[in-house]
Amino acid sequence: MTVRAISAEWEVPRWLVRRVLNSSIFPARSTRRRRTALDDQAQELIAAMINKGIGAKEIWTELMDIHDISVSIANLQIMASKQRRTAQNQQRRLSP
Repeated sequence: MTVRAISAEWEVPRWLVRRVLNSSIFPARSTRRRRTALDDQAQELIAAMINKGIGAKEIWTELMDIHDISVSIANLQIMASKQRRTAQNQQRRLSP
C-alpha cells in the first residue's frame, strides 16, 4: 500500500504516515483517566462531610492534608450539588 493510499484511507497527512512508517519506536498510547478515581470508602467520607454542611474547599483541604486523597474541587462541587439536590427531592416527596 502506498503512502498516498494510507493517507487517504486514514485521512491523515502524508508527512505523518511517513513519520510513523520510518519510526522504529512507536509512542505509547495514552490512557484515559477514569471518571471517578475514588473508591467507595472515599466517596462515603465525602458524602458524610457534605451532609455536615462542609464546603467543597474545606473538604478538599481535609482530603489532601489528612486523608491523602487527591480529587479536584470541581468534582467535589459536582458531588455536593448532586447530593444536596437528591436530599431536597427526597424531602419534597416526604412532606405532605
